[in-house]
Amino acid sequence: MGNGSAGKKADHNVGKTRDHTVPQMYLRRFAEDRGREQPELTVRRIDHVDRPFPTGPKNILVERGFYWGSTLEGVPHHLVEELLMQFEDDAAPVMKAVLDAPEGALPESWPLAPVERMHLAWWMAAQILRTTRQRKRLTHASQGGKALEVPAGIAAIAANNPHLQYIVGHLAALALTLYARPWGLGFSGMCLLTSDVPVVLFNAQDADDQLAAAAFCDIVLPLDPHRLLLLPGIATQALDSRKRTDHRMVIQGAVGMALVQVVYDAADTFVVHHPLHDPWRYWKPSGPRLPSPWDGQNHPAPTYAIEYDILPPDLTVERRWLTEHPPPTTTS
Repeated sequence: MGNGSAGKKADHNVGKTRDHTVPQMYLRRFAEDRGREQPELTVRRIDHVDRPFPTGPKNILVERGFYWGSTLEGVPHHLVEELLMQFEDDAAPVMKAVLDAPEGALPESWPLAPVERMHLAWWMAAQILRTTRQRKRLTHASQGGKALEVPAGIAAIAANNPHLQYIVGHLAALALTLYARPWGLGFSGMCLLTSDVPVVLFNAQDADDQLAAAAFCDIVLPLDPHRLLLLPGIATQALDSRKRTDHRMVIQGAVGMALVQVVYDAADTFVVHHPLHDPWRYWKPSGPRLPSPWDGQNHPAPTYAIEYDILPPDLTVERRWLTEHPPPTTTS
């Protein structure tokens, strides 16, 4: 069985399935190995970010019956769960090859082979579509921007079915869009975090047309505490022709902090980071986050732009910089 989309395949009762909204295999990359196969994450609730708490990948970003629902156009809902798990199984060895390359923190072999790129594109598409934030956006849009009380007994079906249909209907086109774009693989000197929205679309996270947004905007996916994928958008490519093809990069200082802010701003309920790679040692959240209209928030959204340099093909980053850090900031 795959590493985290659903609980037991044989049990498709909404009251019993434990469904991960972000895969365990991905979260483990941000966890500290404490032995006995008990990796530990540091988690912060957005509404209490100064109260971090430890937990394991299997215990966070999981909801009961999240992928449960009635049949979708003749396709049992559990097939959606199994499809998501297959994406995870296919993407896991690709991530391992990239992140565990012995020659450096960034592998010499880049770009990915076409089949590897395909597996990761499908997985990224699923992470864009499957989130709790995406579900809330869809529910809010379907209600014409008005909150609707749903009886507890049918709340899961009412929320799940349109979301599952949306996932099934958009996966292929979104994966193809991501596959065709230039990919930047980067090392960040700043410790990175991830969240329950692991793939972030700059300035378009909650766009009505998610496919169009994914075609033109900058997209970031933290891969572990110091590596990330960044797909430069149309505007970024226009400023530097080298970013119109796959490339590698080293991101330092304020740009790394800005990326942490972007991921933090898009999170729905939780942010997650490695216990020994804590962004809060160097950074503090600033300004309003992305508004959540479904929660009554309608303030203007922050806007982002990113600039970075291309790493020459004959250079890499030593693996020791994955664990060695400067002293923490003393700025309050």
